[in-house]
Amino acid sequence: MRISVDKVMESLNEEEAQSLLKQVLLRIDLIETTSYPEKQFVTDLLDLKRRIYGVHDFRTNPRKEYEDQDVRKIHIVFDESSGGSLGVALKKNLGTVGEKVISFPDILSKGPVWQLHTQEGVRNRKDWLFYHINLDEEYLEGYEDKFAKVREQIEAIPPTLPITIWYGDNAHEQTGLRFALYLLQQASNPIFLINSTHEYNRVFSDKIRKYYPLSTSEISPEKLAAIYHRSPTEEVDPKQRKRLETEWSVLSSSKENLRIWQNGQVDAVSEDFLDDLIIKLLRNIHKERGSSDFVKSARLIGEVIGHSSQLVGDDFVEYRVRQLIVNGIFDLKGVPKAMRFYEVKFHSS
Repeated sequence: MRISVDKVMESLNEEEAQSLLKQVLLRIDLIETTSYPEKQFVTDLLDLKRRIYGVHDFRTNPRKEYEDQDVRKIHIVFDESSGGSLGVALKKNLGTVGEKVISFPDILSKGPVWQLHTQEGVRNRKDWLFYHINLDEEYLEGYEDKFAKVREQIEAIPPTLPITIWYGDNAHEQTGLRFALYLLQQASNPIFLINSTHEYNRVFSDKIRKYYPLSTSEISPEKLAAIYHRSPTEEVDPKQRKRLETEWSVLSSSKENLRIWQNGQVDAVSEDFLDDLIIKLLRNIHKERGSSDFVKSARLIGEVIGHSSQLVGDDFVEYRVRQLIVNGIFDLKGVPKAMRFYEVKFHSS
């Protein structure tokens, strides 16, 4: 596979990039001031290129990463927020050494997961996100590379290292759990599961506040550390593992663009699943105000996130608000390039 120059340059530190430029300029100077042959100049540049690409290959080889960092345990989470919190929990709160966290780059309850274990599936998902969700252009440009890196990291895990997968009772992480186990189906590693929301309820039972997180990302590093320290260390049952792998095969065959968690399972549903709730909550806001005037879309989206038991991300809810505008249910004031730039109300006949 051809590696882009940009990717190679990103793998160099500032000192190495300056050294590379200096060597090129020195050779140009030799051509201009000596009898240094142009043919030799081309040969030397090609050799320089081979060495630089060798540095890139070494640094982006996940197997070398595991060896160089003396990795002893692997943790898998399903978004970068959870990865950051767990990393702090392991290093700062628990003082562990050699425990690596692999983070998936996206919320898997929204958007297509059709054949997501293949390059075609990742590209299909990226295209859907581009045309439907307001996301940063830079994020989308590197989307396929991020997924490829996660897959490479998982596939390169040495077979003796134990793997702990963190997840919660929501469609995003439950989908991720099945995806990760599918990617690991040929691995002989011992695999452990921590249901962070179940364990939070067990470890921090609070009958007064009755606050229970919806996902791993909502749990602080201090409490993740306590959960990890107190959670049972029983290896996943082979039958359960096989069942979850099979469930991924079913999910990845579906063309639906939304998944919800209900009755202890992930269900693929129509992407307009939340539309009735969005409409209901806009009516409630109008009723509270005693007015049917425009409402900031950010306010409406916040109400939906607060009232829904599903973890889909505010950008997906914002997409559904825009679809209700397109379908003539809502009127628009402003420019819907991001939720803070526009307001909505019910369509006036």
